[in-house]
Amino acid sequence: MKNKIRLGVIFWIISITLSLCMPLSAHVIDKIVAIVDSDIITLVELNKESAPYLQKLEAAGYPDEKKKQMKKQIQDKILSLLIDRSLTQQEAKKYNIIVSDAEVDNSLETLKKMKSLTQEEFEMALIKDGMTLEKFRENSKKQMLQTKLINHSVKSKVVITEVEIKAYYDANTKKYAGIKKYHLKNILLSDEEKARAVYKKLTHKKRFTTLAKKYSKAPNATDGGNLGIFDINNFSASIKQRIGTLKKGEFTTVMKTTQGYQIFYVEDIVLDGNKTLEQANDEIYELLYRQQVEKKFKTWLESLKKQANIELKF
Repeated sequence: MKNKIRLGVIFWIISITLSLCMPLSAHVIDKIVAIVDSDIITLVELNKESAPYLQKLEAAGYPDEKKKQMKKQIQDKILSLLIDRSLTQQEAKKYNIIVSDAEVDNSLETLKKMKSLTQEEFEMALIKDGMTLEKFRENSKKQMLQTKLINHSVKSKVVITEVEIKAYYDANTKKYAGIKKYHLKNILLSDEEKARAVYKKLTHKKRFTTLAKKYSKAPNATDGGNLGIFDINNFSASIKQRIGTLKKGEFTTVMKTTQGYQIFYVEDIVLDGNKTLEQANDEIYELLYRQQVEKKFKTWLESLKKQANIELKF
């Protein structure tokens, strides 16, 4: 209790000192908006972090009352994030976890290469987003520090078993079954009678490719009427219904379409995106791993909050 009182007095002295050091003409006097154990969060910090979001809010043109409510919501959210950051940074110091300037440099170089940007282009992109290079480096460093802390305190406790992977695969069979797609060919004619004559030849076992080359008026006739592979769900209801009943090697009757009279042939039926459990294993592992890390991080952060001395003054 005595320590808490001493700490409060120290922070009070700091806030008074900050106030006295500012010129009398200043419009904003800094103050403490939150105490997080041995750390403080100031109004200047809060305003600085909130600024980009508040600028967008101002530009949105909301009524004053609505804008006032949303401003409070934004500032409360940002303050909560600043408290989380303060807790994680203090925890990182406890375990001597640091991020060097060289690590930040390497991270930025990697980012520039990924986006194929020169240093000048990169800085211009930051300016467009209302961000300085210095601020971006600072945010990157904090993010990297948090990542290291997560690796140290959370990730080492995450274990994903083969049983969990299989259970997820079995529960998401549609996702890994793939989409049924049809490799189609067609014959297109402007005359219905001629189209029916071609259809008759098909029923007498004449090869579709040969007939397409000889009779079709479509641009793909020289390629044996080859159209490509399609998800027929994107077709009109009538075409989808007719093709959907066919098996590999079968063809439709003559169909009247906006292009003319057509006969469609199913060259093959494939499953696009189909994955076995073995093929999906790594993908599912990464998904479950991220979910578990996020869940454990939230739990870990909540435990830090419960143990910490947090005083809100905003």
